Parts: sequence; structure tokens; C-alpha cells
Amino acid sequence: QAQANQHPDAFAMHRREEPSNALDDGAQLEHVVPGVRSARRHGKLVNDAIHGLFRLSPDAVTIVDTPEFQRLRELKQLGLSSYVYPAASHTRFEHSIGTYHLAERWAQHFQMCQPELGVTNKDVKLVAIAGLCHDLGHGPFSHLFDNEVLPRLRELNRIDPNRVWSHEQMSCDLLQHLYDANDLEDTLGVDSRDALQREDLLTVQELISIDKKDYDSAGQYTGAHSKRPQLSLGGKMFLYEVVANGRNSVDIDKFDYLLRDGAACNVRTSFDHSRLIQLSKVINGRVCFKMSEVNTLYNLFHTRANMHQVVYTHAKAKAIEYMVTDALVAADAHFKFDQLIWEPSTFKRLDDTILKRIEWSTEDELEEARRIVRRLRVRDLYKYAGEANVPDKMHASWSRVTPRDIVDLAPHSSGLREEDIIVDNKEINYSMKSKDPVRNVEFFEHLDSTVAQPLDPLRNVSSMLPRHFQDKKVRVFVRDASKLHAAVEALNSFAKSRKCASPIGNTPVKRARSRCADGGSQASPGVASET
Repeated sequence: QAQANQHPDAFAMHRREEPSNALDDGAQLEHVVPGVRSARRHGKLVNDAIHGLFRLSPDAVTIVDTPEFQRLRELKQLGLSSYVYPAASHTRFEHSIGTYHLAERWAQHFQMCQPELGVTNKDVKLVAIAGLCHDLGHGPFSHLFDNEVLPRLRELNRIDPNRVWSHEQMSCDLLQHLYDANDLEDTLGVDSRDALQREDLLTVQELISIDKKDYDSAGQYTGAHSKRPQLSLGGKMFLYEVVANGRNSVDIDKFDYLLRDGAACNVRTSFDHSRLIQLSKVINGRVCFKMSEVNTLYNLFHTRANMHQVVYTHAKAKAIEYMVTDALVAADAHFKFDQLIWEPSTFKRLDDTILKRIEWSTEDELEEARRIVRRLRVRDLYKYAGEANVPDKMHASWSRVTPRDIVDLAPHSSGLREEDIIVDNKEINYSMKSKDPVRNVEFFEHLDSTVAQPLDPLRNVSSMLPRHFQDKKVRVFVRDASKLHAAVEALNSFAKSRKCASPIGNTPVKRARSRCADGGSQASPGVASET
């Protein structure tokens, strides 16, 4: 185990073999076409804040240097969290490049340490390109667009109710569009036999879009959700667990965003991704881990849950998200999102700059959206009425709470209306709802093992491992500060009626201060002012 932290690759040391020279073509291509610029010959060196120095292959550089990929510079990784965590201004661009690096590194690990798997240079390249392109399809403010804006527009019948939109599918569509719009068929594939060809796009799209629903309860791939019963790399199913792991959610996308987001928000991460990469091997077609890394995996999922609690669902950041959601929904009359989101050629026009376009617009139909953005600029934010915790024993039977459920319990004299409040049905888990994702991971005893098995439910690995893997809360926000008190009372009544714990954490109220004779100030009893 100590070797895992001391050497570039634990298995390489264990096997006492030199790393394969076959991996060098990402940095120095086997065949150079005269006249091709330097970046096409050697790739580019990247100095990343999280992973340090690494090289992008020539094909990766060609993809990065397109308008479709450069669009990721205008998509903040954490949406609007920078209003709470000022340094959280990193973008999908650097996350995608970091994911590329880790994907390449893990695929090379399997190639080098288990040559019997038959992982080729082309396989490594395809997995790395999948990591590079996996987030091409995100909309403005990342998950806000597909989790909040589009569902609201669907409720209002403003987008086609018979069509399903996902950023994963749009990533696949944009990759195809990127390839065609930039004539990459004429640029890629001329320098090396392992370069990206048109027929490889399907494989990359598969690596990006594999979903949890494509696996049955036993972790066997069925392809039921994506309707792909056969995969291009079907004989190497473990490669589909590197970028987007639908079987147990242990993948390099998660490694990179947790490390990157934690560093930007100054929130400590408590897992060692290098150990997981180095102490992994493929057994029976699945990525397995050394038994010593059980706690590392639990730390990975605990870190994810903690980041959701502390950063991704921060109450103030969520209030700002709801403001921007309202602004974008109000702006739909002008932008007509239903005409933009289905085709990559039009979808690529959407990014975070849409807020500036609203702010500096003059059209009458954007007046309401401008008013909301103005409130955001002067920090006149939606208020947080608090949250009620759903008891564990009620999770299975709990149904989503609606504004009507809260408003019905408000004092009759309050005048609280459904449109005054927003209900956030908050769920935080270990990536697989109420299930333990580590139970879907298989472990081996030592580096020479040829047999792996899941954790024995009867085996007490540790008395300190979590027993519950999901947390549910009901949170309420108000659009008008004058309705805050009524919303707090309504949430209290709701919590009592549903036998939830008393709500906590509403927006604090500052006491108004009056001037003293000496020019100072003192609190005025009985008087309060909203923050």
C-alpha cells in the first residue's frame, strides 16, 4: 500500500516492468506530415491547477481549438456558486481538460499493468477524448438549465412535452456537430494510425452517455435506457467505467470535479484519487479495487455528499439560482428556448453570457427578466424560510412537496400565495439514491489476485462506516421579503403535520439600529430589518 503513494504506478512496481513505450504517441506521433503545425505534431503542454503538468494529444488540441469546445469557457462549473464562494469561478473548460488527463491516465494504467486486456493506443485515445468532450452539452449555468429551467418551461407547456432533453445527449450531438462543422475529417487522422476517425465518434458517444439505468440490479449491462444492447468496445466493458460509470459511480469525472470544486471553494476533500487509480485492476471485465481501499471509496462518496451539502445546495446560492431561473423563464418569450435546445447548431449559442444579454437588453418582452437581474446585481435576493428534515423511516413513502402543500397551512390572514414561494425538494445521497454504491464495487485481496468479490454484508469492515446513504429535506424560499414571516409559519405548520423535525436555518433578520447621541448606534428593541 505504501508503494501506491511513492511510485508513479503501484502495479508497475509490483510487476517490476518498465512502462510500455507504446504510450508515447500522444506526445510524439509516429508519423509527421510535412507542413503540419507544431501543436499537431506534439500536442500541447498544460499546467493545470489541480493535476499539474500534462500533455494534450494532437487530436485533443484539434478538438479544443474549435468554437464548440471554447464555448465551455463561458460556462461556470458551479453555475452561480461564485456569488457565495468568490473563487468558484472556474469553468467547464478546465474541468473537461482535467477529466481528459485522468481518463487517459487510468486507461494507460490498465494498458501498462494488464497487457492481457488488449487495451490499444486507440482505446486509450478514445477514452481520453470521451473525458474531454463529456460536458460539451451543458447549458447556461450548468445543471441549473436542465434541472430547473427546462422543467419549469415544460410545466408551462413552452417546450415539446414529448421530447426528452439531457446534457449527456447534447454532448454527443455537439461532438458530431463539432466534427462536421470544423471539417475535422480533413484535420484528424492524417498524422497517426491511432488518430480519431469519423467511425470512432460512436464509441466516444457511448463512453459519454452510459447511464445508471443501463445496468440491472446485479450490475450487468443491459443497455435498456440508451437502447444500445451492443457496444463498440463490448469486449472491453471496463473502459465504459472510466468516464461515466453507471455501475457504481466511481469514475474520473467525479474525481476531477470534487478535487477542482473543493479547491475553488476551500472545502477539503478527503479521498485519494491516485490510490484508487493505482490500486485498481480489471477482473472478469470489471474495474475492481484492492480491499485496502474500501475506506477510500467511502471517503469519495462522503466528499461528494459533503460538497452537495456545503456548496452545491448552499441556501444562499440556491436562492440566487431560483432568481436566475425566474429570469430565464421570463426571457423565454424573447429567446424561445424550444427553438434552440434540440439542435447543436442553435444550442451552442447558449451560455452564461445570456444574463448579460438580458441585463443590457432594451426589448419590452425582457422587462421582467431585467428586473430580476437588477435585483441580483444589488443583492436584493430571494429569502430562505428554512428547511424541514424528512425522517429516515419516511424516505421510501415520501412524495414531492408542492407550493400548494405549504400555502394551505399558512395563516389565513397572511395572504401567502403559491407564486410567492419556491419549494426545494432537496435530496443528497451517495450517488445511488438510498443504496450504498460501494456494495456495487468488487474488491481483490492482493495485486496478483485473479478473483474479486463485493463486500460481504455480514463482514464488519468497520464500525464507523455509514448506515444511511440518503438525506431528504424540504426547503422553502420566498420571492418577496414581506412574505418571509408567513412562509416560516407555514413551513413550521407543515413540518408538524408531517411529523418532521422543526425547521431550521431561515434567512437571519438584523435588528435595526438607531443613532446614539455620541454618533454611535444601538440596537432598537422590538424592531427588525430584513437582510
